[in-house]
Amino acid sequence: MISFKKVYFLLVFALSVFITLFATQEIEVSLTTKNSIKPIYLSKIFNEGSTLENSYLESLANVLKFDFNYNGFTKVLKTEHQNDFKISHFDTDIAFEPSFWKDKKIAYVVKSQMMKTTLKTFAYNVDNNILKTFELALTGDINIDRQKIHSLCDNIQEILFGQKGIFTSKILYSVRSQNESNKNLKWQSEIWISDIDGGNAKKLTNQNSYLVHPIFIPNSKNGDYIYISYVNGPPKIYKSSIANPNENKQVIKLRGNQLLPTISKDGNKLAFISDAAGGPDLFLQHFDDNFQPIGKPLQLFSYPRSTQASPSFSPDGQKLAFVSDKDGAVRIYVIAISDNDYARKRPIAHLITKKNRENVTPSWSKDGKKLAYSAKINNIRQIWIYDFEKDEEYQITYGSKNKENPFWATDNLHIVFNTEDIDETELYLININQKEAVKITKNEGKKRFPSFEP
Repeated sequence: MISFKKVYFLLVFALSVFITLFATQEIEVSLTTKNSIKPIYLSKIFNEGSTLENSYLESLANVLKFDFNYNGFTKVLKTEHQNDFKISHFDTDIAFEPSFWKDKKIAYVVKSQMMKTTLKTFAYNVDNNILKTFELALTGDINIDRQKIHSLCDNIQEILFGQKGIFTSKILYSVRSQNESNKNLKWQSEIWISDIDGGNAKKLTNQNSYLVHPIFIPNSKNGDYIYISYVNGPPKIYKSSIANPNENKQVIKLRGNQLLPTISKDGNKLAFISDAAGGPDLFLQHFDDNFQPIGKPLQLFSYPRSTQASPSFSPDGQKLAFVSDKDGAVRIYVIAISDNDYARKRPIAHLITKKNRENVTPSWSKDGKKLAYSAKINNIRQIWIYDFEKDEEYQITYGSKNKENPFWATDNLHIVFNTEDIDETELYLININQKEAVKITKNEGKKRFPSFEP
C-alpha cells in the first residue's frame, strides 16, 4: 500500500494546493509574435427605436468589446468624438469613407445599431474597402443574447482573418468554497460552467462534496464530461452531463486513488494517475464510441520511487505528455502509446522541459505543435510553452501571482489558466498573439482546473 507520505506528496504536487505568496501585482503576458494586432474601431450600439433599454444594449456592447479585444487579431481603440460622429451617419458611404479611416490608421470598423428587436452590425475592412452586414434577432434575455453576440464576433473574425473565433465555446472549472452544510467536511468543491468571458456562469453540481478537474468528453451530444469526486472517500473518476447534471456514474472500477484525467481528441482513450499498483503511476483506459470502457485499465508508465502526474494526449492520441520526478527534478516527459496494449516493456520517456527544475500540468495544443505548462521561476509559477517544431521553451506570463493548469482552446491560440494565491484564485484568458491576460471570473470561491469545450 502506498505510504501516507507518498499520497500527501502526490496530492500537493498534482493538485497544487499550497500557497505561499501574498503579492497582488497584475499579470502580464510577454512574448514575441510574427502576428501583428490590427486596430479596430467599435461603435456603441445605436438605439434606433428599439424596445430594449440602453443599459441592456451597453451590456451587449461590452460583450462585443471583449471579443474584439481578446481574439488575438484586433485591439479595440479608445472612443473619439470625431470617429463617433462619422460612424453614426445613416449613409454607409459617409460612415465608412475609406480615406477618413485610413488617415486615422484604423484597419477595421464595426458599427452596430438596434431597431426594434433586431441588431444590425456592419463590419468594414478599410484596406480592402469591403463592407459586410449582419442581422441578429435578440430576445432581451442577456444569457441568450450574449451567446448570439459571441457567435456574431466569431463570424466576423472568420471573414476578416480566415479563422473562425472560439468565443461561443464554454469553459468547465471547479469552484472551492467553505462547506456550510456538512460539518465533517470543511471545504467543498463543485463543477461550474461559463462562457469564455466568464459570463453566464452556472453551477452544474450540488453534491456538497469535493469535485475537481472537469473535462468535456469529445463528440458528446449532451455535454458529457468527466470529473474527479471524493464523495465516497478516495478520489474516483465520474461522468455527468450538462443536460442531466443529476446523473453521476463512476467511470472506472479500480482500487486506490484516481487523479488528473485527460481524454484523447477522439474520446476513445482516457489517461489518469492511480496508485492502484502501489505508486502514483500513469494508467490508460480504452473506450468505445458510447464512452463505455473496453477491457481493464492498463498501467502505462511506472518508475521506481517516483511520482507521475498530469497526463495530456497529443492530438492524434498516439503520445502522452506527463509529469514525473523519475530523474529527481519535476519535469515533463513524452511517451509513445504502444499499439500492443499489453506490452510489458516500459516505454521510453523523452524529456521535454529542460530549463526549469519544476514543471507541471502540461496541455497539448490541438494542432500538436506546442505544449503549455506551469513552471516555477523564482518561487513563482508561470505559464511556459514548449515548441515542438523549434525545440524551444519560452515563458509567456510574468507578475507575482502563481499561475497553473493551462488548457488550450481549439484555435491553438487561446489558453485558459488559473491563478493560485491566498488573495486570488481565478481564471484568466490569454492568447499567444498579445501581451494582455484578462481575468474572466469573479465572486467568491477558488476557481481551478479550467478546460475548454472541444
